[in-house]
Amino acid sequence: MSPIAKRARRIPRSLVDAADALAAPSPAALRDRNEDDGRRVIQTSEKTAEALAPVGDALPRAVTLEDLTYDGEIIVASTASELDDAFDRLEALTGDEPTCGFDMEWKVTWKKGAGEAKTSLVQIAAASADLTRALVVLARVHTTGVTPRLKRWLRDAAIGKTGFNVRGDARKFERDYGVAAARVVELGMMARERVGACPGANTWSLARVCEHVLKKNLPKDKTRMSNWERDALNPDQIKYAAMDAWASLLAYRALKSIALLDSVHGAGYECEPLPEPVVSSEDEEDEESEDDEASEERKEEKAEDLASDDDDDVGYDDEEEEDARGEMTMQSTRVAMIDLTTEESFVYDKHVAGQTLSAIAEDNAMDFQDTMDALVMAIRKGCSFYYKLLEIPPHLTSYFYEHVSAHGAPPKLVNFTERAAEMSAARAKSSAIALALKLARERE
Repeated sequence: MSPIAKRARRIPRSLVDAADALAAPSPAALRDRNEDDGRRVIQTSEKTAEALAPVGDALPRAVTLEDLTYDGEIIVASTASELDDAFDRLEALTGDEPTCGFDMEWKVTWKKGAGEAKTSLVQIAAASADLTRALVVLARVHTTGVTPRLKRWLRDAAIGKTGFNVRGDARKFERDYGVAAARVVELGMMARERVGACPGANTWSLARVCEHVLKKNLPKDKTRMSNWERDALNPDQIKYAAMDAWASLLAYRALKSIALLDSVHGAGYECEPLPEPVVSSEDEEDEESEDDEASEERKEEKAEDLASDDDDDVGYDDEEEEDARGEMTMQSTRVAMIDLTTEESFVYDKHVAGQTLSAIAEDNAMDFQDTMDALVMAIRKGCSFYYKLLEIPPHLTSYFYEHVSAHGAPPKLVNFTERAAEMSAARAKSSAIALALKLARERE
């Protein structure tokens, strides 16, 4: 028996329930509700006069939240001049409200050992105090270059840049382009101080703040994993990127309006420690010239890469290939680092390249169950995955989700195995685990 199969045998029978419990409110979180903080009641739209739960409470399962939307202007800046024009508009809008929603995207690289790609897109959301005027700028920095205007904006300590894991984004941008951002405001820290522990989860996320504070659902899909370096962003990418920055701005303003509950820093969190001010002796015109040259070099490198693409490259531009794979789940937000074994990494690389479990096992002379166990183990460790490629019969998927809908929890493993009479007990167990992990990932 392979090491993977042995590890799979040690998986507790209650794993299906445990995976679902990760996404459900814990008793401790429910006991820690703040019952004397004014318990604000927020009404839904005029269509349903039903009252939602107060800030900080877990929402009732029956409540269906409306999706958060953004109907304001979006500027996609692909050249240095377009980006400078966009900053003219931004600065005119942020005079009285200097804190902006901030986010970043980059191309996901699936090649083993390829390393992390540089930041491709910087999203900035701004609005007037009454939200009557709004603007989202999508700066395609892999084509515009890091212009002097963008550098000044990032380094300006009077302008807040707020988002979830914005500290990590700021560090990545500094690694990628050597520019440190000033006045970075971490929304997770603000949520802890002003709302407390996140009901039903270990940590806050942007989606959870939207749910519990804004009373809105933040739509999420596979767009985050798409190719952000394509020649032109498609409508789904533009909408997704703009929404994350806009949601960050709204979340910041909503949290700012809530009184401190329990200050972590004594006087209350305002922003991350400011970096040392940068004094540059370079002439702005020289910087612009250098940025233009760097941008041209990147364009040439990209053209060469496209010309030399081979079948091993994994992309997202082929619509037919995406349909065959189905939709990829999100990577788990509860896992800080994913460490795969050699066997798990091998199977997972084949999986994200679009191969079914049967094809991986057959092409590489592997036992099917060992292949499935290796992939499920990678998924358990937090990897995103194509559920459609797991080859779980549709009637089992339907049974699983119907049980969740009717009872609020997945079926017991013994009941699921009885329904999966056409497959071995080991495969049925792995299928049940995969479905439970899929459900948990959807609820994150």
